[in-house]
Amino acid sequence: MALHLVRHGQSEWNVAGRVQGQSPRAGGLTALGREQAAAVRVNGTAIVTSDLPRARETASIIARRLGLPVLVEAGLREQRLGALEGRRFADVQPVIDGLWADPRRPPPGGGESIADLHRRVHRALARLAARHPREELIVVTHGGPVRVATTAADPVLGEAVPRDAVGNATVITVHPGAPV
Repeated sequence: MALHLVRHGQSEWNVAGRVQGQSPRAGGLTALGREQAAAVRVNGTAIVTSDLPRARETASIIARRLGLPVLVEAGLREQRLGALEGRRFADVQPVIDGLWADPRRPPPGGGESIADLHRRVHRALARLAARHPREELIVVTHGGPVRVATTAADPVLGEAVPRDAVGNATVITVHPGAPV
């Protein structure tokens, strides 16, 4: 089995420099984001996406090219960032970086810790692996879920997770059950 993790294309709030998280105000893709999604070159047997609009739109564009249906998995959503959502990223970057360094600490305002995000995303990926054994899935999601799906660190144990850059429309392939 292979999972092709795809981060959504550029969104309106990426351009505005705003923290998106799960905010319903984050908007959809920009024209460039739609172009990025159309340029994704990955093949699979099914497409599964986060239920957030920017990921769903990316998945729909890829699905049209491949002639595949799109399945929705809410467990692939971006981290819930509480009071940080909608704020200018530059103003809160030290707080966000601190969440990745101390992964059991939740963000201000009732958000989700990196450890919680890790548990949620890994449960969702395990469900997908069980439902689609021996398939190649295209999984359209967000930067946070891609980071926790590909890290060798264990944030549940308090290990810091590197906040590596994950560009829009980046594809990273993982093999569940294989060493990271």
